[in-house]
Amino acid sequence: MRAEGQLLLDPAYEAGTISVTKGSVSATLSAAPLISLAGRRLRITSGQAPPDVFIIATHLAGATALTLDGQYTGPSAGAATFCAMKVEYILSTAVQVLMSPIVAFQGPDRILGVAPERMDELYPVARLRPGIPQAFCLEDERTVRFSHGGKNDGSSMRVEYRYRPFVQDLTDSTTSIPLVPTQWMHVLSDMALVYVLLDKNDDRSNAAALGARTGLAAMLKENRRRAVKVDYRLGHISPRSQMAANRGPLRTDTGLIIG
Repeated sequence: MRAEGQLLLDPAYEAGTISVTKGSVSATLSAAPLISLAGRRLRITSGQAPPDVFIIATHLAGATALTLDGQYTGPSAGAATFCAMKVEYILSTAVQVLMSPIVAFQGPDRILGVAPERMDELYPVARLRPGIPQAFCLEDERTVRFSHGGKNDGSSMRVEYRYRPFVQDLTDSTTSIPLVPTQWMHVLSDMALVYVLLDKNDDRSNAAALGARTGLAAMLKENRRRAVKVDYRLGHISPRSQMAANRGPLRTDTGLIIG
């Protein structure tokens, strides 16, 4: 019940300049990007730029025209510098629950998850800047928001995540295999037997249900025991004093205790 996925975090886009008009949702770039900037956060970084951060509502790759999600609130500018940052990404459709921090290979080794409210407190959108993400939050079940808007050197960044996938319904096919360890396949038949006995109104359904529950409990216990055996005292260093204590007091050949 574990699977792995990966995301490619886009760098912040800062090439050229942008033309904006106060009170308008339309803007024009001086150079046409090869990629679509739709969905990115836009910050004007030159002149008397407003503190507001906008969302690029529509933009097509290879086009200079774009539309903001609301009226531009700053003074009109014909050639303002800007930064367009992508902070939201969509996880795989197979993801049911993220099971670990997001693993990065640049910057921090792990990008830890926080609640959306905590993200707004630590990394508010009003202070959004380009950079390597330090944290992430889940905006919904499959949308991840990162704390920073991507690297500003033009290079992308790969991150990986572990998740519990959705369980697909079984079908009458040889390729439809339950996500259950082979040694515990009998638990499925035990559970199926419970449904059969219930449909027949058979009194033995209670005993069958007890057997199925016992099998599930044993499977859960084995899974936990396996995890404990793998993690037990991993990388632990035992100091000499502790090792000596485990063997008992130190004695001379004549039996005199010396420590």
